[in-house]
Amino acid sequence: CLGKGVDHHIFEIPRLSQQKFDQLAESGIFCIEDIPNGFPLTENQARVRHCVQTEKPFIGDGLKRELRALVWPTCYLDFETVMTAIPLYPDIAPYTQIPTQYSIHKCSKPGVIVDHLEYLADPHRDCRRELTENLLHDLEGKGSIIVYGNFEKVVINSLARLYSDLSGGLVHLTNRMIDFQTIVTNNYYHPGFHGTTSIKRALPVLVPGLSYENLEIADGDSAMAAFAYLALGRYQDEEAEMVKKNLLDYCRQDTLALVKLHERLAEHV
Repeated sequence: CLGKGVDHHIFEIPRLSQQKFDQLAESGIFCIEDIPNGFPLTENQARVRHCVQTEKPFIGDGLKRELRALVWPTCYLDFETVMTAIPLYPDIAPYTQIPTQYSIHKCSKPGVIVDHLEYLADPHRDCRRELTENLLHDLEGKGSIIVYGNFEKVVINSLARLYSDLSGGLVHLTNRMIDFQTIVTNNYYHPGFHGTTSIKRALPVLVPGLSYENLEIADGDSAMAAFAYLALGRYQDEEAEMVKKNLLDYCRQDTLALVKLHERLAEHV
């Protein structure tokens, strides 16, 4: 039912409607490889089918154009946040999403890193103002700010609403942002993506040498929990310092992954 043991189940077809799923199931088709050419699919759905059936990636005509439109030097940005039912700090509502750290890799051209900047908040106080001021300093100047998805823009917009005196600079940052996931979604697909262009799925396919497996903190939920435990005093002394290091390592890996992903796609064009 859930495709266990099937490499490319029809569940991998993006936005597959109930009606189309039922039509395929009634015909006994559960593998993408078996979907006939005459079956009605959208352009994006047909692209996934073609890639799986030919075992070759799709490279769109717009990939070169969109990569060339980036303004150098580029900055690759990633945030981590914490959100708790019981607020960690005074004067904060339940479930407020608080940015706690960021990582920035700066590159002069694809894959050429010229600097790395990072920030991790003091877990024992609300550091949003300090984080915002550091972010504006670290991202000052020109050049595209590359993110993966819409999360970073949402975080920066929330900071702009919170600090009206800094909102102009923060809005300028969002105007420089390029969503790299949109570029990938529109212009590149590999059978190994298995229906999603999330960075955790795209990275091992395009950059197999870069992995999260050896990190103590390897996903956003774990990072959120680790910071919350630091704020609650769950860790002390050397253990707390190790957790902070692990948080920095994880966030740094996220932006390094973006750098390597961009470099690999640039090689294709």
